[in-house]
Amino acid sequence: MPSDPAPMIVCISSSPAERARLAGQFDGAGILVLAPDAGAAGVLLRRLAGTGSGAAAVVDPARRRRPAPQPPDEVLRVGGLALDLSRHEATWHGRGLPLTPYEFKVLGCLAGRPGQVWSYQQLHERAWGGTYFAGPAAVQSVIKRLRAKLREAGASVTIRATRGVGFRLDGGPELSLVRPAARG
Repeated sequence: MPSDPAPMIVCISSSPAERARLAGQFDGAGILVLAPDAGAAGVLLRRLAGTGSGAAAVVDPARRRRPAPQPPDEVLRVGGLALDLSRHEATWHGRGLPLTPYEFKVLGCLAGRPGQVWSYQQLHERAWGGTYFAGPAAVQSVIKRLRAKLREAGASVTIRATRGVGFRLDGGPELSLVRPAARG
C-alpha cells in the first residue's frame, strides 16, 4: 500500500529574514516551500507538478488545463513616453527603448506617478520584490542606465534626484499623465 504523500507547506514572504525565521521553526514533517511572492511559489509548484514527484497531487489537474487569465492591456503615458505594462515594452514617441526588467519596473514606478519622489527603499522593494537592505547602489545603478537610455532616445522626460531621498520623473512642459495614477 503506497504511503500518503508528505504534506506541503507554502510560506510567502518578501522578507528574507522572515523566510529564514520560518525555516528555523519548521520541524521537517513535510515539504516546506518558501517564496518571496505568489508568482515564484506558483512557478515552483507548477515545476513540481510536472516532475511526477508525488507533488502533482497538490495541483488540481483540471486547473492546469484552463488558460491563465490575460491581464488587461494597460499603457502608462507621460508625454512621448509609453510603457505597455502587459507587454513589458517601453517606447519614446513610438521608438522602442530596450530596458532590462529592473529598468522597466523602476521606470514604471516613476511614470505611474510623475512628479512624485520615490524613495530608494520604495523603488528597491517594487523592482526587486524584497526587503530593502543593500543600500542605494542597486537603485542608483538602474537610474544611471535609465537616464542614459532616455538621453540616447532624445527623450525630454528626465529622472531627477532629490538628494538623500530618491528620484522622480520630470517631463518639463511635456509632462501629462494620460492615465490617472492608481491609489495604493
